[in-house]
Amino acid sequence: MAEITFKSAGVKTREIDLSQPSRTGPIGVPAGIIGTATDGPAFVPLTFANYSDFITTFGASDGEKFGPIAVNQWLSNAQAVTYMRVLGAGDGKQRNTSTGKVTNAGFTVGNRIVQESGLIGDNAYAKFGAGAVEGRTYFLGTFMSESHGSTIFSEAGIQKTGRTKSTAVIQSVSATVSQYDGGKLTIVDSEGISKVYIFDDNGAGVTGTLAGSDVRIQIQSKTTAGEVSTQIKNAIENSNGHNGSISITVSTVDAANDTLTLTPLTPGIIGNNTITRTVVTADNIYTISGFSGGVDNNHAVPILRGVLLAPSGVILHLSGGGTQNSGAPTKGNPATTSKQGHTTGSINLATQDFVMLMNGYNNLDTSKLTHITASFDMTSPNYFANVLNTNPYKIEEEGHLLYSHYDIYPDLAVVTGSGAITAGSYTAGLNNTAEDIGLLLTSSMTARNVGSSLVPNYEDFEDRFSNAKTPFIISQAFGSAPKNLFRIHLLSPGENTSNKFKFSIENIRKANTSNKEYGTFDLIVRSFNDTDEEPRVLESFRGLSLNPGSDRYIGRVIGDQNIYYNFDVVSNSQKIIVDGNHPVRSRYIRVEMSSDVEDSNVDVSSLPLGFRGPNHLVTSGSLLNGSEAALWGTTNIIQALREPPIPYRETVAQGVGITKKSDQRLFWGIQTTRKTDVTKPNLIGLPDVSFQSFVKHFPSHRTDVINFSAGNNSGIADVNGTILDSDRFNNNKFTLENILVRTGSDTLADPEYWLSASYTRNGSITANDTNKTRAFSVDDLGKVANIKFAKFTFMAQGGFNGVNIFDEEKSKLTNTAVKREMTDGAGTADNSVAAYRKAVDIMSSKTDVDIQVLAIPGLRHSSVTDYALQKVEDRFDAIYIMDIEERDQVNTVITSSAQKPHVSNTVTAFKNRALDSSFAAAYFPDVTVTDPNTNTLIQVPPSVAVLGAYSLNDRVAHPWFAPAGFARGALNAVEMASVRLNRTNLDDLYEADINPITAFPGTGVTIWGQKTLQSANSALDRINVRRLLINVRRKVKNVANTLLFEPNREETLEKFTSLVNPILQRVQEQSGIDRYKAVIDTSTTTQADVENNTIRGKIYLQPTRSVEFVALDFVVTNAGSNI
Repeated sequence: MAEITFKSAGVKTREIDLSQPSRTGPIGVPAGIIGTATDGPAFVPLTFANYSDFITTFGASDGEKFGPIAVNQWLSNAQAVTYMRVLGAGDGKQRNTSTGKVTNAGFTVGNRIVQESGLIGDNAYAKFGAGAVEGRTYFLGTFMSESHGSTIFSEAGIQKTGRTKSTAVIQSVSATVSQYDGGKLTIVDSEGISKVYIFDDNGAGVTGTLAGSDVRIQIQSKTTAGEVSTQIKNAIENSNGHNGSISITVSTVDAANDTLTLTPLTPGIIGNNTITRTVVTADNIYTISGFSGGVDNNHAVPILRGVLLAPSGVILHLSGGGTQNSGAPTKGNPATTSKQGHTTGSINLATQDFVMLMNGYNNLDTSKLTHITASFDMTSPNYFANVLNTNPYKIEEEGHLLYSHYDIYPDLAVVTGSGAITAGSYTAGLNNTAEDIGLLLTSSMTARNVGSSLVPNYEDFEDRFSNAKTPFIISQAFGSAPKNLFRIHLLSPGENTSNKFKFSIENIRKANTSNKEYGTFDLIVRSFNDTDEEPRVLESFRGLSLNPGSDRYIGRVIGDQNIYYNFDVVSNSQKIIVDGNHPVRSRYIRVEMSSDVEDSNVDVSSLPLGFRGPNHLVTSGSLLNGSEAALWGTTNIIQALREPPIPYRETVAQGVGITKKSDQRLFWGIQTTRKTDVTKPNLIGLPDVSFQSFVKHFPSHRTDVINFSAGNNSGIADVNGTILDSDRFNNNKFTLENILVRTGSDTLADPEYWLSASYTRNGSITANDTNKTRAFSVDDLGKVANIKFAKFTFMAQGGFNGVNIFDEEKSKLTNTAVKREMTDGAGTADNSVAAYRKAVDIMSSKTDVDIQVLAIPGLRHSSVTDYALQKVEDRFDAIYIMDIEERDQVNTVITSSAQKPHVSNTVTAFKNRALDSSFAAAYFPDVTVTDPNTNTLIQVPPSVAVLGAYSLNDRVAHPWFAPAGFARGALNAVEMASVRLNRTNLDDLYEADINPITAFPGTGVTIWGQKTLQSANSALDRINVRRLLINVRRKVKNVANTLLFEPNREETLEKFTSLVNPILQRVQEQSGIDRYKAVIDTSTTTQADVENNTIRGKIYLQPTRSVEFVALDFVVTNAGSNI
């Protein structure tokens, strides 16, 4: 739904449902905190009254992120905080309208990254020089075939069952019959049976009898080629010939020229479909073309098992493939120098082992080899998902990253080249004897980091953060197609969200179409790794309806509002947008309704029965070179490499034989538990870890080339031989109407026979009246006992942080990342810097956000802190608690825990910044607190603890009191300060306008100063005074708002004065000011002001100064000491 906009005077309304349970409302003016979080919306400021509400939205602290700990500190004494989460948004500007990319967002596979020096450079673990290359995305796969009884590939349309029958043609040409005499025809059929047919003109036998070891073709008294053809047919169909294995069709062209077409009754086997002939007489008597066109559809097929990413300087190959060398690469060689291996490789069929080679890898650690032996066998300790590196921060150190992988248990499919590779074809590499059926492919159709309309760009992950979402939930078929109904979006953007949740629809009840009443259903939010036998329900929404006018309308009950910051417009138009009609009531999700449902254009009988095919990978970009193609006889068989089918529930039965029974706990749809036994697919209730690869983020942002990940595209045409339509791809569209059920005497599905129900992935179900079987239909829900079985589960996919996953600092949006970006990156347009500056922009908008304090815990670089200071000054109603850069003893900015702060160097560097503002305060040093969630000690920047002191000050006193000293500056939550300060340190810090945090003997850690960053000596160089003025200004502004549109005359000025004076008097009584005077009359509001609809006034204040220095004289006399 579009946001409400106004172009002229008027009133527009929108229903907002406030009937749901509400959280405790915030009290007071909040502090504004910007930081990272595990959950929650990004770049949308949200206000909370307590820490538990905050955790519900943004997640608990994790021992690393400072923002949530700062929130906890502030809320320990306050009841309002506004938090804004940051994620990767690139340069913070609109995405490229031509390509869809977001400048400086995400990452590009194989680009150079930051080295130990802190600068972007050549991979320290690879050899550079002539022959060095940038890294790429690779597809690890192998040829596989279904195990006996399995339909994992055939039902998905990947592997066909049975074989295509091949044909052979024998054509007689005009000749005298006598020329045939003595000629021999040898036929080897599809099963390898060889027979020799001899043409005989001596009348010694009849057609079909044996002439020695040959089969006779009697041509005596035959006068035409057509008559000879008939005799050939009779001989082949005789019991002595190929009777029962070859059928023959005779096509009469003319009396002298007949054609025989031979077709094996048993489909052919590749390599065994031959026909030969031996002719004693002239060769032009007949022509023969061998069995051609026969295809072994049951041959092995290439299956994707993993996606690998290579760092700069490394080429990944397999050992034993093609014509390349197959030994281990030598360290010290650039990637293309003496390159080893190839894009195909040998697999030891006994162990399923293969060897991955890392050309260019040059880790000088002798334990790190340039080759890795791994296995496709899931039961092996050497299974590749257990052996290969999965830590993105170590991609250079390890030479590769396994980004995703797909488990397939041996009972479902086996690794084999059967029928696909020339028998016995292999190259002996680092494996001994094996078939060349391993694949490690890049896009050889396009260059690195390039895509086209036919081939995706596999290296481009340059996109900002995004939210995971499900495919559209669909109705039953109306005619030949279902209707899109709705889909689910996760509220929290970023990675590691889609693998937290899955969703189930159950209790589906038919509509009462006679009364035009919609049907109902339940939607439950579940933990991703739960099981159907033991579900962990996080939320449930019962009795939902597709009727937009109903109180139980799903869009109303769950909520369809989407609150987001709109980056994809020109910068001066960017703002927070509210789309949708109904506020979100869920903790985790919102719904997106299809326009047909919103506009009541779906049939009343519509019910959610399934979901569109989820997004899938487009892997059609790889071709083989000639040497590899010889193994298969074609250059494009590898273009059939595809992602395995998403595992769906095949049956809701448990057990086999007489112990088999239906289990109403089981849901149809996705199956996130392991399938290890083809006869008992529901046997093991352990999570299928690799299922997370189906929900992982893959790029889909490009607008100029085909995308790596395709989805929500029902009906789209195939491209480059690849099925793009996510419904048809692997037959991934799911619907309950694809379940084969057995009916009872009333023709409805029999609840007693759900144990025999089965899911037919390709939807090919033919009703069988004899067996009483057919496809499930909505009508079957008319029998209540069927409802408990008609339910399904689906998942969300995607979710991206928009950061460089290979750089730990950039991925966590740390201050170190900001520093590096300003030194060796794109500056203020780079990902981390721009994210924080954009957050400051949003937080500084007084129209959207009201705050009294701003903090960005842990962000110290001037590119962010100076920008925040400027924006706070522009607001004029908040103070910024600034974290400053600390320097070590060699005057280097501290970026790691190994460095120790040096007070003098830190002070000097801060002075050199020459900051001058009463709207900010700085503190030193870092402190150690207890993480409220992990209960571990963590060193945090000073702003975290100072926020707690500010809120304590406001609770026990007022904002115009100094948040310092033993009474209001005591940091009770702090275990220790990171630096022990002496008197000289205290003096140096205070003179530089840095407020010390220290401990004195017998006391806890305390804030020992309350200076702002104003350089001139005045009342405004104290925090309590600045906060006094901020507080008074806010209160007077609120009063002034009540007078807007009142008549501009003396009575109004007097009223204004009467409203302001009590405010100032109250502050005076509370020790905030010594004296005050409010002048709001005709001396301040002139006639020109009246004509311009303006009131002007002046308020004079004399703030109460705090005691910061005490001088005591001690006098010693004979009687003792006196003060």
